[in-house]
Amino acid sequence: MGRIDRPLHGPPVADAPATRGGIGLAPWLVAAGTYVFAATATVSIAACEAGVVLAFVGVVVSLLLGRKRYRRTPLDLPLLLFAAAEVASLLVARDRAHAVRSLRGEWVLLFYPLFVQALDRGRVRRACNLLLAVAGLVAIYAVWQTIFGVDLVRHRPLERIGGLHIAIGFFDHHLTYGGSVLITTLSSLGLSRLPASPAATGLRLASAAAQWLGLVVSFARTAWAGFLAATLGGSLVARGRARRVAVAALALGVLVAAVVPAIRERIGSPAALLDDPRVRLWHTALRIWVDHPILGAGMGAFKVLFPAYRVPGTYDATGNPHNEVLNILVNCGVVGLAAFGFLWVRFYRHAARAYRSLPAGDAARPILLAGMLVATGILVGGFGQCYLLDEEVAGLFWFVIAATMVTAETAAAGAQDLEGS
Repeated sequence: MGRIDRPLHGPPVADAPATRGGIGLAPWLVAAGTYVFAATATVSIAACEAGVVLAFVGVVVSLLLGRKRYRRTPLDLPLLLFAAAEVASLLVARDRAHAVRSLRGEWVLLFYPLFVQALDRGRVRRACNLLLAVAGLVAIYAVWQTIFGVDLVRHRPLERIGGLHIAIGFFDHHLTYGGSVLITTLSSLGLSRLPASPAATGLRLASAAAQWLGLVVSFARTAWAGFLAATLGGSLVARGRARRVAVAALALGVLVAAVVPAIRERIGSPAALLDDPRVRLWHTALRIWVDHPILGAGMGAFKVLFPAYRVPGTYDATGNPHNEVLNILVNCGVVGLAAFGFLWVRFYRHAARAYRSLPAGDAARPILLAGMLVATGILVGGFGQCYLLDEEVAGLFWFVIAATMVTAETAAAGAQDLEGS
């Protein structure tokens, strides 16, 4: 008989026997897809989507054959409510065809339930190790880019700033790379306390340092803000080595911002920040929302309604309001924002509860801390950039959130077992 695996909700379920000569095709597809995603999420959208497809096929086959039970988590209800608000907004959309096309882009939300089914505690650690190892190598390439100013993939020069260049990694825009490396850098900081050999610990710290440099040379101010907010929060919540790492990262970030001319140039003066095109985008979004407060103006409405509501002034881009909260308000109103807020209240509540319930040396604690750091970084960065509209960043983000909730629920199930023994 196969091993006994406790699902996150419900009684223990026995795995179906492995097929002769191996673990079976469906479990192999799930594992292979997960690791392909982890290895390529910071490099290639096409490759990581191929991994998602493999994992999806494996999960569906396993569910249909009864080899696993659908795993539920506390985020299922708020995610469902958020998706329902987005669908309901189609009823009031000014351009319904455009709204439907925009709604299709929300398929990346399915990454969360998919990876909840695909991951277990062991696979979470292996996938994270693979993800962060590759992210470290990508960050080294980004540092090379900022010095030499060349994108080797697209064979084009990079934008100069203060004697350096704005790195983009393997993506086509520095904001995408900034969001991606923000996630991996915060994950590396949170996972710095995972037990490992001295050599493995050294490699992990070297990768984290490279990613931190990659974050700096992305010159993505919203990613910088997310990093500072997350590390500040981490320094207040974490204990021991994790707190020391967070404080050191926070202090180093402030120091670099103070002494590197290119960073100071990128940050700009307070007056320049107030005159940033983003501010006009935010004002325009608020004007749209005021006229469509409950269900919003429909998915993707900002681009459609921008000409009628635009605030006078110059703009760099007008496809979205460069603010996650305002984008939700425009798309699906206060109903959608309430569901979105409910989602994160539940996330922090369950992740923090699991974190506090575990002993200091438990290997699950760094994973939970990493997830909370990543959520904080992206949510704060989202006040200046719609990272969850960027598929490369959003897919990686929902993978980390799924890994965090799987770890939290597994820890909760373990605590219940101990109480009952």
